[in-house]
Amino acid sequence: MTARSREDRQDRRDRGQAPPPERYGYLVTYAVRGEPGARRAEVTVLPGYSQEEDIPRILAARLTGRSADGAAITVLDVRPI
Repeated sequence: MTARSREDRQDRRDRGQAPPPERYGYLVTYAVRGEPGARRAEVTVLPGYSQEEDIPRILAARLTGRSADGAAITVLDVRPI
């Protein structure tokens, strides 16, 4: 953690704002193009690095090693955990 991030965190506390969570976890139900059935996976999104809209690319990278294959993933359901 840098000195700047510590200052920002302290600044938020002084203003009565809670700091953002370090990460968000989701239980995702998804389908892969060309494969029958649906799959489930836990996906963690790190604020500042990724967002909910990145979930298909994250799943594609896990499956194929290439985030560019995100178009092959159809997200059916996303639930916070």
